[in-house]
Amino acid sequence: MPRLPGADTTFRALRHRNYRLLWLGQTGHSATLWMDQVARAVLILDLTDSAVMLSLVIATRLAPILLFGLIAGAVADRYDRKRILTVTQCTSTACHLFIGVVAVAGIVEVWHVFLTAGVAGTAMAFNQPVRQSLIPRTVPPEDLLNAVALNSTALSFMRIGGGAFAGALLVVTSVGGVYLITAGIYLLVILTTLLMRFDDGAAARRRKDSGLFADLAEGFRYVASQPVLFVVTGLSLILFIFGFPYQQVFVPLLAKKTLDLGDSGVGFLAGATGVGAFAGSLFVAWKSDIARPGLQLMINMLVFGAALVAISLQQNTWLTALLLALAGSMTVTYMAFTNGILLSNSTPEMHGRVMSLLSLDRGLIPLGAILAGFLVQGLGIRPGLFTLGAAIIAMSGLVLLLFGRRLAEIRSGGAVRGHAPVHEPPAAEPAGSRSAPGPLPSGQ
Repeated sequence: MPRLPGADTTFRALRHRNYRLLWLGQTGHSATLWMDQVARAVLILDLTDSAVMLSLVIATRLAPILLFGLIAGAVADRYDRKRILTVTQCTSTACHLFIGVVAVAGIVEVWHVFLTAGVAGTAMAFNQPVRQSLIPRTVPPEDLLNAVALNSTALSFMRIGGGAFAGALLVVTSVGGVYLITAGIYLLVILTTLLMRFDDGAAARRRKDSGLFADLAEGFRYVASQPVLFVVTGLSLILFIFGFPYQQVFVPLLAKKTLDLGDSGVGFLAGATGVGAFAGSLFVAWKSDIARPGLQLMINMLVFGAALVAISLQQNTWLTALLLALAGSMTVTYMAFTNGILLSNSTPEMHGRVMSLLSLDRGLIPLGAILAGFLVQGLGIRPGLFTLGAAIIAMSGLVLLLFGRRLAEIRSGGAVRGHAPVHEPPAAEPAGSRSAPGPLPSGQ
């Protein structure tokens, strides 16, 4: 059977059994996230017809990351990560099942949407640092950035599949039906987590005599003492506060109010961002040896800001979709390189706390969502989007002036020039479960 050129390189992390299961779980988890994003936006707009309420429900979904993100990282470094992952997935399943049932029954109210958003967001706050910190335990060091990129590929592909699938389902079924389907997908995600096998003694060895809050303080000191970790984590604030609201706030508003595409149009535009995101993540997986990934971060940010400005200046549906694809490719490659740099430049026992600091940045997305909602209310949809895009360009240019030299020192694989990257050996897998390098089995 003919094989795609570069497949052995692009998909090499999938040779490892635990990573395959983690990746499959990420794929299902990402599908539910994007389906939820489309369905929840449609539901709250149908109930309230308010851009501010849409922004507030997004803030409710993401605020727990800000409240619990740091604690989640310390918990991930102290306790059984697989068990934490399973509990958070069960919680999300219950939330989706509840909102699906009340919506199908026709008794859904606004407070139901906010309650499930908050509970599911809390589960996500603990899920994300654990999922990211498990990656170095499933692959050898040379496959780490490839594994991070393939994780982003799953998320990106489900921007297409999840968003478009939710949009298609809304044509033939209700919002409640979409949520019942996502609950079913979550059951499959739980199964992939249960099938993973790790050293049961690893969690116990991670626990120390110090308390949880002492671990948090240690994490802050560690990041503050590592200039690369400090700068890269700080830079993500620009994307999370000023960038990500384009997806949660502006895409639904552009589809329903500006381009007049209706409910299914929300899924179409969300899928368009996923097309670009999928292409960008595949590029990182294929070519994970970018000479200066630190500088690449800011190039991505500048192009991303320009794409948002361009979207705000035109009214063609297909050109909007194309520009959203460009924006999606910039954000996902930015996050892939960021995750790779942070994991490669931190010690294994700090992975959970380092990634939780990135989640803390992500927890500030609600601030950006609320800002975007009030910009829309005060200026309008397109002027509000223009303002955010212009702000991203201006701040990215300033960052290049102030930290360009520090970013240029980061080399391929995450290591700073003159310093070797730090990795954790992958956890031992059951005998015979790790296949030898070679062609991937069909369907993987």
